[in-house]
Amino acid sequence: MTDADFPDPILTERRIVFDYGYWMNCDCGYRSYLSPVDYMTGANGSHMACQHCTAVIHFGPAVAAIRDRDDPALVDEVVSTLAWYHTSTSADWPSPEFVARFEEELSWIERDFGPNREQFVADHTAKALHVGTYETAVENMLRRMTYQGDGGSDFYLYRVALRLDPRRINPGYRDENYEIAADISVGELDSDDLDAVRYLNVHEALGALSLAVRPSAIAAVQCIRIPIEGHAVAMDPSALSPQTDALRSATNTLIKAETAASTLDRRDLRMMQLGGRPDPTGLARSLGKSQNRLYESWHELEQRLEELCLPNVSVVVRHDFSDAMAHWRAEHPQQSVPDFISRYRSVAALLEHSAEATQAIISQPWRPVGAA
Repeated sequence: MTDADFPDPILTERRIVFDYGYWMNCDCGYRSYLSPVDYMTGANGSHMACQHCTAVIHFGPAVAAIRDRDDPALVDEVVSTLAWYHTSTSADWPSPEFVARFEEELSWIERDFGPNREQFVADHTAKALHVGTYETAVENMLRRMTYQGDGGSDFYLYRVALRLDPRRINPGYRDENYEIAADISVGELDSDDLDAVRYLNVHEALGALSLAVRPSAIAAVQCIRIPIEGHAVAMDPSALSPQTDALRSATNTLIKAETAASTLDRRDLRMMQLGGRPDPTGLARSLGKSQNRLYESWHELEQRLEELCLPNVSVVVRHDFSDAMAHWRAEHPQQSVPDFISRYRSVAALLEHSAEATQAIISQPWRPVGAA
């Protein structure tokens, strides 16, 4: 089947919400609601009263409950009618060249790969693929930027159409706390006569449902590069003037402090900063204060950007977003402050203007994938 012959899938979009709260399970069998602010601050030492019994719940991912018990993804016959999403650093996910690329990358590594290199490649390239809600896909990108060394990577957003037999989806859903879903292999799906495993995601969009599917279950994808060209959160630049002025001042002060401290031996300077050696000239102390002030200035700018660019996003996701953008900044030290602000506004549009973002990807052509 050629691209021209491929019929465009008609998929149902679900409501996108980044200002969601959380539900936590209690041993009594019921769940209780927790606000994003309480989750973020770890209120009461991360303890909350169950709303159904006298127990106290130690809340967190380990006891996270499904947020929407009426999620349409729980209906086997509906799963393939929904739009699913994925983010990747690959511009051709799911790539037919993935195995070849994996082998090429492996060829540069000299170490023991167990019984043999071929089996190692087979074990690591026969994994199920993962798709989820729009929120899950975006938050997966943020997590990878912060924790998986992808702060400076280019990302692509995928809208995914599935080809699934409703009888070959697991009943209910797995809870990732008890049945790990991240590394499900095609062999595991084979052994259970399944094409997809539905699971409770406890890593991104806590409490949402995601799917692990065999590659042939992906019928087609639409793709768009992040940030989406022409999309950005509108903002009056003057609203950031106090923060950008403070950042400029802190940067100039640090440059002067670094110049003055350059007269000291690096090892001596380090020992002075650690308090292991006297600092008679005060240069080490001045340098430390300047470094801290610059860090604080960046933090103040990021907080203001959160307020201006992500007003409809929860404090938890705002924090994750700013962390991810801080890693982007660290990977692009040559970028100016205006460049950073522009990038922040553009990527923030994925969350704050999700309807426009989904329309942008819906307008992209479909690429058929997998077996017909």
